[in-house]
Amino acid sequence: MDKICYIFGAGERSKHTIRFNPDDLVIAADGGFDYLEAIGLRADIVLGDFDSVRSYELPSDAIRYPREKDDTDMMIAVKLGLKKGYTEFAIYGGLGGRLDHTIGNIQLLTYLAKNGAAGTLYHDDFAIKVVNGGSIVLGKDTAYNVAGNICSVFALDRHCHNVTISGLKYEVTGEDWYNHLPKGVSNEFTGKRAVISCSKGTIGVLYYLT
Repeated sequence: MDKICYIFGAGERSKHTIRFNPDDLVIAADGGFDYLEAIGLRADIVLGDFDSVRSYELPSDAIRYPREKDDTDMMIAVKLGLKKGYTEFAIYGGLGGRLDHTIGNIQLLTYLAKNGAAGTLYHDDFAIKVVNGGSIVLGKDTAYNVAGNICSVFALDRHCHNVTISGLKYEVTGEDWYNHLPKGVSNEFTGKRAVISCSKGTIGVLYYLT
């Protein structure tokens, strides 16, 4: 099983059970420390400017950054995970709450995709994945791949080449998509293995978990 870098932020929390493997890296970004405390889990690394953390019991080795900085706490965590060699990321607490942070965290997925890694942003009800010039595979044996469940596809670059969708209700073969046209909203799972890809450009996939 591939090792995963888990990053926790201060956004809305998921009701889904989270389990770590020994080789996984767990990073609490600022208020993500409270998230982990609330669900009884611990971080390997705690970092941030701590302007949104509520706990007064931060670990002694927490890494503190100034509030005025170029990168968000979540971006610092992503860069650290990449530096440590992780190529698969699961991000919790990165959606909901402040809309600007939500948009910024979706941009983080694009950053990961353009740096040879893959990330998933988890909300309580849905998840988001991004790929740059490649494919996203959503297996048929997952709980969310149920006929009629929503799966939307978005062009995130100005021009996405050769967009192809198979296994969803509305299939697409080799189209050019643009980020000012929401062509892929409200597609649906069919219970079959779904593959969403493009040859050049960045596409995002949002799917509901239940």
